[in-house]
Parts: sequence; C-alpha cells; structure tokens
Amino acid sequence: MRFGFIVVTLCSFSISIHGVSLLKKMDFSPPETWSVEPSDALTFGTGHAGVALSKTETVVFEHRIKPGQPTQYALMNHFWSTCTPAAEATLLVRYYVDGETTPSIEFEPPLAVGVGFDDSAAPWGTKWFGIGAGKGQGQAWFHNFKIPFQNSVRVTVQASTTPEAGGFYIILRGGLFDTDPLKIGDVTLPPNARLRLEKYAGPLKPLEVLDVANISTGNSGFLFMSTLAVNNSGVGSLNFLEGCFHMYDPPTQQFPGTLLSTGTEDYYDSGWYFNAGEFRMPVSGFTHIKVEKNLTEWSAYRFHEQDPVRFRDGFRFTWRCGDEVSKEPGVGKCYTQSGGNVVGSPTCEWVQSYAWVYVWPNKN
Repeated sequence: MRFGFIVVTLCSFSISIHGVSLLKKMDFSPPETWSVEPSDALTFGTGHAGVALSKTETVVFEHRIKPGQPTQYALMNHFWSTCTPAAEATLLVRYYVDGETTPSIEFEPPLAVGVGFDDSAAPWGTKWFGIGAGKGQGQAWFHNFKIPFQNSVRVTVQASTTPEAGGFYIILRGGLFDTDPLKIGDVTLPPNARLRLEKYAGPLKPLEVLDVANISTGNSGFLFMSTLAVNNSGVGSLNFLEGCFHMYDPPTQQFPGTLLSTGTEDYYDSGWYFNAGEFRMPVSGFTHIKVEKNLTEWSAYRFHEQDPVRFRDGFRFTWRCGDEVSKEPGVGKCYTQSGGNVVGSPTCEWVQSYAWVYVWPNKN
C-alpha cells in the first residue's frame, strides 16, 4: 500500500535468450516491431534472478502468438516475485495485452493478493494466490490469475525514488490453447474475453459511494475477484464496515440495484466486525487488522468463482463508506440513500480497491 515511495535503481545489464534482450526500457512500440518472433509454444514464460528495479518502466517479458485456429487463445497464468520489503513497497507490475499502450492490468503485488498495508504475514495461499515468504523480511507474492490475450503480451515492472539495495526476482508463465474453452468456475469465457483491473486509491467522505468497478454498456462479463483496504485515524474505528455492496446491470439501473451484502464483513462471509479474527480461505479472506486509539487499518478479499457475479450490458459494483438505517419500519439498512439513521461515525480517510473483471463485447 502506497503512502510513500522509495526508488530502487537499475543495474546496467540485460539477460538474453537466443540473442533476444529481455530487459529493456519500455518503448510502447507495436508488437510487430518487437524482436521476439511469433510462437506456437504451448508453454512460455521467463524468469529474472537478482536484478534491480528502476524508476524507469522496464520490460521483463514479451511474447507474440502465431496465427492459428479461430478458437485459439493464450493466457498468462502465473506470476511470482520476491524482493526486500522496501523494494516491494515501490513495485508496480503492468500487463499490456494485444498492443495496448495503456495497460489493462497494473498492480501492486500485495493488493493483487488481497492484502492491504503490505502485511507480510506468511506463509499462506489458495489455488489462486498467496505469499510464501515474509514475516517482515523478504516477501514472495504469487498469483495464478488467468489473463487472456489473442496476439501479444508485454509485462513491465517499475519502482520509484531513493536507491535501496537488494535483488529482485520474478517468474512469469503462460500457455497457448487451441480448442479447450477458458472456464472460470461455471463461467465459460469467449475467446475475446479480457481481464481488466479496476482500481481506486484515495479518501471517501462518510456515506460516500465508491465505484469499485464500472464497466460501460456494450460489454458483458463477470466480476472475478476484489480487494478492499481502508484506514482512518481512529475516528469511528471500524464503523465503515456497516457499508453495503451493490451491483447495477446495466450501470444506469436505479438504486438499490442488486444488494450483494448486508454489511462489509458479511460480503466476506464473516460477521460482527470480524469477531473471530483474521482468516484466508479459498473464497474470501480478512487479511489485515490494526485498531489503536489513533489508527485503524483493515483489508479483505473475495472471489466470485463459486458464485459468479455476471452482467449482460455493463456493470457497476459499489461499496459505501458506512451506511444508514431507514426510518421506515421494516426496511432496515442498505436500502436508504439519505435521511436515515447513520450507524456510528464511518470514516474512510484512505481507501484502496481492486476489482478484477472479465469483460467481452456483448452481442446486442
């Protein structure tokens, strides 16, 4: 979680395989000009060991696919990295898919793994992600998210300001598939599906509604996974957990849309402000908590592989900083936009959210 920045400097070296330099400054050139030849390899990837990060965005992997069957698609399906905590606190990883000049995926490894505030509790993991080393020392984050592409993919890393000693290691892997459709849980994705990461970082006012994801009309898809991290200076403590999640399909659907939770902790399959403590389970996890007189920190994640949150024509996925109870008998919480009884003193001085959404053009 970024509240300040440190830069890790770049060493002047590159790694070559078959004469192709795999570490270079990002130049936003089109895929057809890359030095890598199109490939029909079923498994592809790379690894870099003991290299240095830079404030300059640096390409660590690029791959092109040979034309094939109409049903053909490729995936990036494994990410792992490790470095010192100071280096990790500055790291951004970007995936540019099919010639993008603005990446559809840009993440900080801890938040991609559902963890806020760089909490290095380890080891733990699910089939989708986890951390294999940490506890305040060198951290090793991984995820196995399936990131589809048709023609090309480029992966870059970047850090920022003051030099920090320590090596950076990364492993990236993917695969090519001819006929087997990509399935996430019970959802079969079309070959033109893409994974998009929707992000937010900033403050929210009490009762303000955050669009955790906002996908425009003309697109179908489903919400795969999300992370939420919140902190404040102690005012209201955890009262922001009264906030409810809603979805709107289409995005212009009237409030309340479809209610996805009756409170924040309820969405993560817990209750009573997470009174049983932290957990990290296959569907959901409560990954960080710190409650002191002048500080509150909290983070959690949830997948929708088992209970797909699908949409037909655009989508809004929202969370509210706290909530209010209707003054009308029998209505309760989550169904009142204004004029109700606010629960506690919800305070969200800083919020970070990630929403990983599979998206494809609809047929309308």
